[in-house]
Amino acid sequence: MKKLNHNKGFTIIEVMVGIGVILVGFAGTITLINKSLAFHDLAYSRLTASYLAQEGIEIVRNLRDNNFIQNRTWNDGLSPGTYQVQYNSLQLMDYSGENLLIDPVTNLYNYDSGNLTRYNRRIVIEQISSEEIRVTSIVQWYNRGGNFDIRVEDHLFNWL
Repeated sequence: MKKLNHNKGFTIIEVMVGIGVILVGFAGTITLINKSLAFHDLAYSRLTASYLAQEGIEIVRNLRDNNFIQNRTWNDGLSPGTYQVQYNSLQLMDYSGENLLIDPVTNLYNYDSGNLTRYNRRIVIEQISSEEIRVTSIVQWYNRGGNFDIRVEDHLFNWL
């Protein structure tokens, strides 16, 4: 009588192929998670930068409006040039190129105290006419090896 050998286990080749398929699936999943985190970080950075750029415009607009309230010339202190601004100041500061800091208690961006951020904001004021200035707020930052910037422009007028 012939004895039949019926092994019901897997061969080493089948095991290696199975492990390879599982590893390819894990690698794809890890890559997808990594890309998702990178896109999330970039979207968060762009949103923050757009808010900082808009804040720069609003601060300059507030300076212009404060001139009206104080009965000064509408563009007093708003000479053409490159500046940096922060929310709690009533004047433009010469642009120094330093990055913004974020206060860990208030979560407000400034140049006085806090933790260094990746964001750099500069305000460019150009004289268009005696009744108009162009204000450009530029926020630059780096993210995962790339440099990005957002520009917001507004025109302010002597509306009195």
